[in-house]
Amino acid sequence: MAGPSHITRCGLPGIEWVPFGMHACHFYSSSDQLVATLVPYTLAGLRGNERCLWVTAPLLPARESIEALRAASDDVDGAIQTGALRILDSARLKGLDVVQLWLDEEERALAEGYNGLRIAGDTRSLTAGDWSTFMEYEHAVTARSNGRRIITLCSCDLAQCNDQQMSEIMPAHHCALERLDAYWQVIAVSSFLEALRAGGDLIEI
Repeated sequence: MAGPSHITRCGLPGIEWVPFGMHACHFYSSSDQLVATLVPYTLAGLRGNERCLWVTAPLLPARESIEALRAASDDVDGAIQTGALRILDSARLKGLDVVQLWLDEEERALAEGYNGLRIAGDTRSLTAGDWSTFMEYEHAVTARSNGRRIITLCSCDLAQCNDQQMSEIMPAHHCALERLDAYWQVIAVSSFLEALRAGGDLIEI
C-alpha cells in the first residue's frame, strides 16, 4: 500500500517510512554492515519508483556494490539500463558543487516520471584535507534538501571518525539511523553520541 506523497519506504527493518527531504547518516565498521544497509535502502527506492544514486568508496567499490544488489534482486541490471540506478565513484564527487548536482538530478528524475531521488554516499574516500569542505557540503545538503523529493543516507566509517569528527558529523544531518539487533531506529543526535561513547543503549525518538 502506498503512503502519503511526502513519505517513502526506508527499506531498513524497523523503519518503515521516512520523509522526503531527509538527510541521515549511519556508522559502519565493515563492508558486510555497509551491504546490509545500502542494499535494502537502495532496493526500496527502486521499488518506490525513485531514481537511485549509489556513491561508492574503496571498501565497497562499484563492482562489489552491483554484485551485492544482484544477489538480492533480479531487477538490478534492468534498473541500470533504464537509468533508474546509477553507481557513481565518490573520488569524482567532491566540493559544494555536488549539492547542486543532486538538486539538478532530482529535477531530472521528476521530469522523467520518477517519484523522487534516493542517494547513498560513503565518506571513506575522504582525506584530512577534505574535511572542512566536506562539512560545508553536509550542512548544505541538509539545508537544501528541505522541501525536495530527495532522501540521502551518508555512510560513515567508524575507523575514520574520531570524537571531534563525530561531533561535527551528527549535527550536520537531520538524524542518524542505527541498527539494534535485527531492527533499525532513528536516533536523536545528542542521545546517539552519548550512547556511542558510553557503549550503552541508544534512545529511540
